[in-house]
Amino acid sequence: FERVCIGSFSDARLDAVRSEFGERICTSMGPRDVAKVRLGTWVRRTPTFRGDAVPLAAQVPVRQGPLPIVTRSFVDGAHAAGLQVHVWTIDDPTEMHRLLDLGVDGIMTDEVTLLHKVMVERDVWR
Repeated sequence: FERVCIGSFSDARLDAVRSEFGERICTSMGPRDVAKVRLGTWVRRTPTFRGDAVPLAAQVPVRQGPLPIVTRSFVDGAHAAGLQVHVWTIDDPTEMHRLLDLGVDGIMTDEVTLLHKVMVERDVWR
């Protein structure tokens, strides 16, 4: 399970996976936990998580409709809570640079060679 991180748009499904596997598997945040981190940035509180296992990553879009999700405060709040931030689906190099400048930990893309080029330019390709 080391290379698997389960995500879902359903909090109930994520709760079921966490209940079954506990901390043996990585899970990302569902809508409830994304809202918790986002609201925490507005009131300047680091979110806490309870249960069988806590999420290890926020795998989110840049925005949800008109509401920006990935902001400097969201990334900082997620990191303060011990979460990585992975953003999807980013196919524009300018946006990739902007997100990396914000400190995101991962970018999901349909343009892998483009992301590789951006990471080489930034000297972060390993």
